[in-house]
Amino acid sequence: MTESAIPRPSRYPWLVPAALVLALSAILVSVVLFARESGKSDAPPAVGEFQHPPALGYLAYDVERAENGAIKLTTGAAQQTVSIDLQLNASHRVWLLEPVAIADLKAPLIVNVISIPNEVRNYTIKLLAFAAVPPSINLDGPFIPIADGFAGYEPSREITERAVVSAILETFDGRNGVTNTSTGPGTIYIDPGAPVRLLRSGSPSDIKPGDRVAFHTGAGGKPDPSQGVLVLTGGAR
Repeated sequence: MTESAIPRPSRYPWLVPAALVLALSAILVSVVLFARESGKSDAPPAVGEFQHPPALGYLAYDVERAENGAIKLTTGAAQQTVSIDLQLNASHRVWLLEPVAIADLKAPLIVNVISIPNEVRNYTIKLLAFAAVPPSINLDGPFIPIADGFAGYEPSREITERAVVSAILETFDGRNGVTNTSTGPGTIYIDPGAPVRLLRSGSPSDIKPGDRVAFHTGAGGKPDPSQGVLVLTGGAR
């Protein structure tokens, strides 16, 4: 027998036993994991208790009839239509969001850009709500109220609309404006045909059939006109 036929001693005599130990450990781990999984039920997890969506804090209606502060309001459609009657008086603050020409916007003004927000922020603007700036204002809230805690989106039929931008319009030249928000200065560009509305103070007699109205909710979740009434003129048409 030649020397080349004699097996040479391993340079790493510990390698084979170590590999066997690792392989055995892997098998044991697999068995343990399989045992754990096999002990679990194949049934789907139990369904949690139903969570109602948070209350909006306001109610919106179509104005079906209006005469001297007596208004008939409807909400819903077809068999889900609900009608209520309210009597407004001179003590109730009424705010009218009316369409205006862009040229009628005179800074400074509050501007709330109303849209349906989403995660990529490629929203379509539904409304630009403008209002006079009050003597004192807080820029740190979720939006700047245009009046009585309203942002401007409340009368909308689409309950997911929100103020995606809320600012003070400090200067405006008929198209370009400089704004101020809680995060600092910004700019706004308003093209012809934009859905622009300006808030003014009104009275119950200004509410007409075909308007949309919004109220803050009061006791029992009912509309409370004592907290103010926001009117989107012609919004129900």
